[in-house]
Amino acid sequence: MASTIKSSKLKVTLIEEIILNGRDQGSKNVLSIGGINEVVKRIVTISTTETGLLGFATTPQTDLAKSYVAGQFDEDDVKYIRITNLDDTNHVVLTFRDEDSDEFALKLDYGQSFIYNGDHDTGVADTMDANQQELTFTDATCDTTADSATVACDSSAKIAVGQSVSGTGIPANAAVTAVNTVGAVTSFTVGAEPGQSIDTGDIASGTNVTLTFKTHLADLVDITALAGTSAVDLEVFVASA
Repeated sequence: MASTIKSSKLKVTLIEEIILNGRDQGSKNVLSIGGINEVVKRIVTISTTETGLLGFATTPQTDLAKSYVAGQFDEDDVKYIRITNLDDTNHVVLTFRDEDSDEFALKLDYGQSFIYNGDHDTGVADTMDANQQELTFTDATCDTTADSATVACDSSAKIAVGQSVSGTGIPANAAVTAVNTVGAVTSFTVGAEPGQSIDTGDIASGTNVTLTFKTHLADLVDITALAGTSAVDLEVFVASA
């Protein structure tokens, strides 16, 4: 049996209405997202215990064993997520985690909404990064060894797994794939960025080489929710291809 449902276009309209000093200072913006053929809208109750809200994976049926109260989705298909706090007094904390186990959290107060936009083509894959330190920086203490994937450096709290790395003696499409000590890195391993390949034989020797580290956008893995002082109801809207 073939489905009779045809994909459609999701239209998202953002309107701000305000009059200041007799002048209209409002705004209206419209976003159209094509190819949507699945919409999930749920109202879920979130307690003061952290709860898995939404999960994402390459193959949700097999990749995700964890239960999520608002559902599990194919990361490549999710184009739009809206989470609205329906409570009239209490906030909720949303925590977003990527495939590198990086997390960021935000407070969603009563009545507020948060929108997480997926990529028009690749969904929520390669859309998130987080770090306690600045995401793009240079380090001038790096010592490289010919044909070796291990790079030594002075103690750095900024270097983290997943960052792309470039500079003299480092082949293109390189990334940090391992570190010796999280938070006080004195050596790290150079490997390939996701979907790329490199030859460690192309790594050249150098002392106190300046390398550039940049943010690595990783796949969104899950969103959890934690109510403030008492339970809250959230409305969750997910549009997928």
